[in-house]
Amino acid sequence: MTKPRFDPDDLPDSSERHDPAASYIDVGPEDDLPPDPLTGERAQGSPEPEPAAPAPVKSTRPPWWLIGFTLLIPLAVFSVWYLNWIGRPLSVATINEYLTSSNDKDVYHALVQIAIQAQNAAEEAKGAQLRLEQGYRGKLDKLKAEHSGDEFNRARAELDEQRRQSARNIEEQHNKFYADLELTFESVLAFSANSQSRAPALVEAACGALGVMNRSQRFREPARRELYRLMNLENKVIRRAAACNLANFGDRSGRDIVLEMLDDPDAAARGNAAIALSRIGLQTDAQRLKQLSEKDPDPKVREFAYMGYAALSGNVD
Repeated sequence: MTKPRFDPDDLPDSSERHDPAASYIDVGPEDDLPPDPLTGERAQGSPEPEPAAPAPVKSTRPPWWLIGFTLLIPLAVFSVWYLNWIGRPLSVATINEYLTSSNDKDVYHALVQIAIQAQNAAEEAKGAQLRLEQGYRGKLDKLKAEHSGDEFNRARAELDEQRRQSARNIEEQHNKFYADLELTFESVLAFSANSQSRAPALVEAACGALGVMNRSQRFREPARRELYRLMNLENKVIRRAAACNLANFGDRSGRDIVLEMLDDPDAAARGNAAIALSRIGLQTDAQRLKQLSEKDPDPKVREFAYMGYAALSGNVD
């Protein structure tokens, strides 16, 4: 059999050749695809891939429990300090409870609080009385400038009555506070009477609490006798504390001890002695206090000494 002859001239020119790529439909992403001949549904193009979700950023904020714990640290430190602070005020019931405690810190806290509260109440009453007198003098001067004759006398009588009423209110308020504090005095006397084995610092603080009983009709004499007993003990610190607090009763039995304290190198001892001498009330001690007010190296001691000198001599230089 004869093979057909292949003639290269029978091939189309390159310009007439069929482009294989022309048999494919160029469908852009926005063009619709032809329907499926079987189902009649129009095919959809491949969906564009969704952008990848960003990786979560790790928070640098500390956890809430760490924040809370950090805030609790200063609160805990303050609470510990406040609960151990001697200046923390105590109620009458708490003072009585602490005075029977076996914890020396609690006992000391109670004894010191009695003296502090009594002193603060006395100073508050004294300040209120001073403000009352200052206000009275100012109003009286105004009355003198605006009124005369019978009109002035009537206005002054009314002002004097207001002054007396205000003074009574101040006194009643102070007495009410002192009556509440008086509920602790029996516990103080019981502690002091059984303080032979307790630390000297506690007995010294008890002397301060006994010294504020000078205004009490019921406890004044028992407190004075207890201070006299303590003044005759061998411990120097207790003897001095008892002698200085006996001066609150006007008792002069500890005067020699107080005079000895004026030459003590401790400024606190000299200051307490100056205050005690002014309360003992002997005018013969005025000159000694004047010398102390002029020559003592400590300014606080000089202040106490001068106040004592002015009280005893009635002179204010």
